[in-house]
Amino acid sequence: MELRQLRYFIAVCDAGSVAGAAKVLHIAQPALSRQMAALEDELGAKLLVRLPRGVALTRAGEALLAQAKLLLAGTESLRAQVGLAARGKAGSLRIGVVPGYSWLPALGHAIAALSRESPDTAVLVKSGLSAWQLDAVKRHELDAGIVAWRSPLDAEVEGVKVYEDRMMLAMPTAMARALGPIRTLGDLAGQKFILFPREDSPSHYDALARILKAADIPIGQLGTAAADIPTIVGLVSAGLGCAIVPSSYQQHGPAGIVFRQIEGLDLKFDLELVWRADSRDPLLRGFVRQLPAMRKLPRQT
Repeated sequence: MELRQLRYFIAVCDAGSVAGAAKVLHIAQPALSRQMAALEDELGAKLLVRLPRGVALTRAGEALLAQAKLLLAGTESLRAQVGLAARGKAGSLRIGVVPGYSWLPALGHAIAALSRESPDTAVLVKSGLSAWQLDAVKRHELDAGIVAWRSPLDAEVEGVKVYEDRMMLAMPTAMARALGPIRTLGDLAGQKFILFPREDSPSHYDALARILKAADIPIGQLGTAAADIPTIVGLVSAGLGCAIVPSSYQQHGPAGIVFRQIEGLDLKFDLELVWRADSRDPLLRGFVRQLPAMRKLPRQT
């Protein structure tokens, strides 16, 4: 059975005759009669009773007419939805974000703008570490992700910078009072530092390790480990050690922490929205267009 046959059948019912429907459809009457006969053969039921002038519906024909109209209406709705999705005006977008950064202005702006422009779209935001997000993007489990410390040599993804942060020293308030003024990391010799497992973000870990080593703070001196920055900041707040964290946590971190911008700690913490380099998803392109002050990151060598 073809949708064309159902449209022909509805036209015959509306016109009340095969001849009238043939004129409306601009096809030959014998060809239309053959289509109706083929439809009856397909369904194994008599659909039309031929009258001296026109046709009448059988019980089976009445049942088919009702269902055919519903089916064709659903088909038109389906075609419309597919068309919207093909133009990036419908569908669901899966966006990852590093823990603690769901407040990013660029993310909120882009989601709100996309919702206004394309009301039939939805955005699902999932929190996850950068390494997990990059893998999920490559496996098509995320459409894009907001990550930090992406390798510039990874040609499978591309991205745009959405936020620029700087790293600062975070200390428990009691420790800051006890130690007094802190100028360099070397002033913290003997203090515990909270870091994270290297496999969670190798490039980030190595950058911090180099800075600590330059301050004569050995890796073996590191204290409790945590998987993400919000947890690290929470452990600092609990008095378990110092940490090097993004400066934005001055506004978004818990109480009980003193932040210091100190000499020798010249390390950026830039966040990018990244996606598969081969992606042609119109919904994702529409989302990226909504990012405020979007600019391409230069490739590093």
